[in-house]
Amino acid sequence: MMTRYMKTLALAALTLSSSAMATDALPQFTIAYFNGSCPDGWDSASVASANGRFLIPSMSGGGVGTFAGKALASQQQPTHLHSTATGSITTSSKEYVLIGGCCNDNLGNAGTYTMSGSATSSSAALPYIQYNVCMKGAVADPATTTPSGVTTFYTLPMCPDGWSAVNSAAGRYPVGLPANGAPSATFGGPTLRAGEVRTHSHSMNGTMSLPEHDIAGASGCCASGYAGSGNTGFSGNTVPNADDLNDSAAQAPYWTATFCKKN
Repeated sequence: MMTRYMKTLALAALTLSSSAMATDALPQFTIAYFNGSCPDGWDSASVASANGRFLIPSMSGGGVGTFAGKALASQQQPTHLHSTATGSITTSSKEYVLIGGCCNDNLGNAGTYTMSGSATSSSAALPYIQYNVCMKGAVADPATTTPSGVTTFYTLPMCPDGWSAVNSAAGRYPVGLPANGAPSATFGGPTLRAGEVRTHSHSMNGTMSLPEHDIAGASGCCASGYAGSGNTGFSGNTVPNADDLNDSAAQAPYWTATFCKKN
C-alpha cells in the first residue's frame, strides 16, 4: 500500500515527466543539491520540508521524508540552551574554643550544599552552506550513464535497480572526507533513532573562594561545624529538560532519505 507521501511523490513525478525530460542518467526520485534552480525534470516543491534541514540517510524504522528539529532560516546560526544545571559544593570544617550558639552571627555551617541554575542560549557556531534541494521527477535519459560509486539520496524506501543501500550511513550526518581520512568511517555517538532530537549535557567543575570572617576566639575545641574560608571545589552538570525538545538539543535539524550507491 502506498503511503500519502509516496502518492504525493508519484503525482509530482507524473507531472514533471509529462512536461519535461531530464538529460541525465540519475534514476527517477533521486534527491540532489543544486547551486541554483532545479534543472529540467527536477523540482524542489516535492521535498520542500527538507529546506533548512540536513539530509541524512534514513535510520531503521525512520521511513523516508521524515524530519526532526526546527528548520533553519536562511543564514541562521543554530543556538542551544540548558535550562537546568545542578551541582554541589562541600566546604571545609573549622572548630573554635567558643560556646556554640548566640551570638557570633554571620558564620557559615560546614557541609555539602547543592547548586542550581541555568545556562543562557548560545550559538553552536555550526558551519554550513545552503543549496537548493531538488527531486528528480522525470525518467533517466537512457543515452547517458551514471559513474559507478556515485552515492546520493533517493526518495523511495528501496534503492533503484543497479544501486545498493549504504546501510552503514543510516542515521548519521554525511561529512566530506578530511585529509588522510578513512572512507566510510563512522564516528561520534550512536546512530539517530527515528524522530530523535539529539541532546547533550555539560559537566561543570571549578573553584569558589569563600571569604574570611574574623571572630574573637581561638582555633580548637569545641564549637565545631563552621565553614572554613579559602578555595573549595564544586562540580555538577546540566540536565536536559524532557518537556522541551529544544533544550540541550544539538540543533542540527534533519530530513531523512534512502542513501544509495551506484553499483
